[in-house]
Formats: sequence, C-alpha cells, structure tokens
Amino acid sequence: MIPVDRACADLRVTACPTAGSACARSDVLMARLRPGGLFELLSPEAWARVLGYPPEELSAKYLRELMPLEKRAAGAIVAELLDPQADAPLEVPLRCKDGQRKYFRFHRRSDERAQAIFLVADELE
Repeated sequence: MIPVDRACADLRVTACPTAGSACARSDVLMARLRPGGLFELLSPEAWARVLGYPPEELSAKYLRELMPLEKRAAGAIVAELLDPQADAPLEVPLRCKDGQRKYFRFHRRSDERAQAIFLVADELE
C-alpha cells in the first residue's frame, strides 16, 4: 500500500528534482503523486507551456489552486487522484495563467515499489 494520505485536501505542486532527465524534456504532461502531498511535475516545461505559468511560479502552487472549482469539488478530485485502487481516467479542469479553463484526462497507475502514483495527462478538446 502506498502511504499517501487520501484525506489530504491538497497536493503541493513541485518540479521533479531530476530536471535533466528525458521526462523533464518531454512534451507529454507527466506527474507523480508522492507521499507527503506532493504533485511532482516530471515534465515541468510541458506543464508550463500548456498552462502558461513559468515553471517556478507553477512550483509555488497547490494543485487545488489550479482548479477552477470550489474548494470541496477540487478536494474531491484530489481525493480521487490519490486513490491507489482507481485506475480509470479522470477528467480534471485546470486554470491557465491567462484565466482560461482547460480540461485534461489524467491516466494513472499506482506503483508500490516506487511508492507513488504516476499520471499522464492529455488535453481534451
């Protein structure tokens, strides 16, 4: 069982420390949910390009702050993302720096050995 607090109301966005990795340079939106409430961006440049935030500004936010939803609705999405048993894609709205709302489909897989839930997101048209 991955020790992620599913009751956690928020996830802190942070860039992955291996900035020189192939993931970091990818155009694919990838992230990893880590114990302690971290939403780690594995491809920070791709997230910054799609959402319009500079990487350092994006890393100073909580995932809930990027959702154009009321706190309770955003918390419900975060709780569902943190469920290691759930593997169905999840639609998540995110707010861009310019205020535009974009919708993403998050695909997730839990990895016991890595103690993380890995996410790949694609933008919905």
